[in-house]
Amino acid sequence: MLKELDKLDKKIQQGVIENPGCSIRAAIRPFLSERSESVLRDRVRALELRRLIRLEKTKKEVLCYPVEVVE
Repeated sequence: MLKELDKLDKKIQQGVIENPGCSIRAAIRPFLSERSESVLRDRVRALELRRLIRLEKTKKEVLCYPVEVVE
């Protein structure tokens, strides 16, 4: 079971919304002083599992996009 979103998760999600198509590395860079890279990458994957962001693999990196809400 996934935990509730905390401030860090919300900040990562907001960064992806403000900068769609950024790499995972770019999305987590501002938070590397707070947590390790592996922990932050796990949080990005958890956001994808919750369908709050979408990850798209390219040849060299994984890009982050906000999930589009269809009404």
